Amino acid sequence: MKSSVLSWIIVSIAFVASIITYPYMPELMAIHWDINTEINGTANKAFALLLLPALMVILVVILPKKQNFQQHKYTLLVVQNVILLVLLVLHSVTIAYGYGLSIDIEKVVIPMFGIILAIAGFYMPSLKHNSYIGIKTVNTITNEDVWKKTHKAASSFYIAGGLFMIASTFIGNPYQMFVFFGIIVIIVLASVFLSFHFGKEQH
Repeated sequence: MKSSVLSWIIVSIAFVASIITYPYMPELMAIHWDINTEINGTANKAFALLLLPALMVILVVILPKKQNFQQHKYTLLVVQNVILLVLLVLHSVTIAYGYGLSIDIEKVVIPMFGIILAIAGFYMPSLKHNSYIGIKTVNTITNEDVWKKTHKAASSFYIAGGLFMIASTFIGNPYQMFVFFGIIVIIVLASVFLSFHFGKEQH
């Protein structure tokens, strides 16, 4: 699967932003925040400005070469571009911190994660049976019918969970983080339960 022109445009914007802002950044830049949104990790500005753009290149160049990606070309291009846009936003946050701007990182990261979940959920029913991407349990891997039913049913949880994460932007801390982890737990448990439920129907 070849990456789209849009993918490379997004990656290029990230690199151009890094090059333009490099002279104005402090020698040490924030690259990690703890659960209380306090900075607990810094790096040399060259590393900080190249970290996310480099991850974006890996996503565009290396991952699409996986054999199973060929089965889901359109779906994965959409998901790929959404993830690239999310990484671009996070890269912008890193640069903003470098300029001294104060941003509530939770209000950025959690909604972005929600967008990825919602879009992934939307396309889940169209994922064909494979061993690389999707909900992996003993039942879904060994039975294509269980795979289809599980992904179709679980997609609703992913979409709803993603939308709740986006809506949690309006919830104050630390409750937004509780909502985030609660949604993750519910989605994981629902996915596992559904796979075993449909697997049991086969016997």
